[in-house]
Amino acid sequence: MNRPRVVVVGGGFAGCAAAVSAAKAGAEVVLLERMDFVIASGVRAGRMNYNGKLVAAEEAKALGGGEIFEALESIVLHRANIVDEASGYVYNVIAAEPIVRRVVQVAGVDLRLEHRVTDVTREDGRLKAVRVGRKGLVEGDTFVDCSGGAGGVSICARYGGACAMCVTHRCPTFGDRVSIATKAGAPEMVLRRPDGTPGHVEAGMSLYKASLDPVLLTRLEKEGAISIPLPRELIDATQLYSIGGVRSQRQMEHLNLVDIGVVAKCVGNGAMTPDQLRKIPGLERAVVENPMGMGRGNKINCISMAPREDTLRVKGYVNLFAAGQKAGPMGGIAEVIVTGILAGHNAARAAAGKELVTLPRSTAIGDFISFTGEMMDIPGSLNLQYSFAHLDYFEKMKQSGLYTTDIRAIHRRIKDLGLTGVLAQKLI
Repeated sequence: MNRPRVVVVGGGFAGCAAAVSAAKAGAEVVLLERMDFVIASGVRAGRMNYNGKLVAAEEAKALGGGEIFEALESIVLHRANIVDEASGYVYNVIAAEPIVRRVVQVAGVDLRLEHRVTDVTREDGRLKAVRVGRKGLVEGDTFVDCSGGAGGVSICARYGGACAMCVTHRCPTFGDRVSIATKAGAPEMVLRRPDGTPGHVEAGMSLYKASLDPVLLTRLEKEGAISIPLPRELIDATQLYSIGGVRSQRQMEHLNLVDIGVVAKCVGNGAMTPDQLRKIPGLERAVVENPMGMGRGNKINCISMAPREDTLRVKGYVNLFAAGQKAGPMGGIAEVIVTGILAGHNAARAAAGKELVTLPRSTAIGDFISFTGEMMDIPGSLNLQYSFAHLDYFEKMKQSGLYTTDIRAIHRRIKDLGLTGVLAQKLI
């Protein structure tokens, strides 16, 4: 007897998490990725577990979906934080793609790289297959759209000034991102900047470490993270909202440097020009590594979201799910991984004809998924991203008692709710 097939489109962190989760549930899983590597933005992310992201990671482990979090914990470079953050670590970005790819393969997922999905086929209100360029159709019983909400050359050119030539998406080589939810007819929702421009500007960039002042570089590699107060003339209070509000105001008043291994990452100041950077002490010779077109702009995010239920099934569709930025106004690795875990598990449940899981709002993950879904339903509310780590949602976590750094307490909360291992159940 053939197992039900789950097809996951997009091999970023959300797609990898969804694929592993569906495979653990017993489904046959095909993961289609348009590029020749997985984890997309994760190849220049590097930062985990700070503030409320710790809670999300530990809840995911307790629920039975901790493989990717544990893989990243095995390649920690530093236990370090920038201003307004605590309990974070930095992983080695060079080691991240191979180790996550290995997690996917060990789970038994059929990973197909350089498979860019271009269209879908439907029959009687159900998705039947996705089309992969000239490679033909890939059929499935359920589908998970993890194609993300970032750019595409035409989007970045239209709303960001130009293709920023980022190392994370490489659209000129592998083609623009395509949303299967949009191709299937689902409404496409976008976040907007204060001036109404669609999409938000990427919040980070990377510098060649050799271009930093040697004294600054030595300090960075020793401490792992440094926050340098910016000269007053370089502080732009409006930039917080251009990047979607996923940082604190104090962070925007600093140059936040993080040693992610091969390069130094600047966190939260994704729109500075090379000339502006070189006015900062220690960065007089700074050279931007990613994106290469930094002087013209940065990658545009949050340009494509699909309305969905708290189960992460796309509204109005029986066998289509969404995860990552496709599932709402969220920013960060932990955020997209946890949505991938739930979407993949529920896709397997739907393929097996079983009841879907909705995580309660007494969990941080369940509350975050419900909250971001609500923001998508409120007219005029799509002007911010939300994160476990900063601003509105982090404050909500603290006020509701969901935030703690006590790992045992986090696991105990999941146990008391009777949810330990619920997303690790083999269903098929």
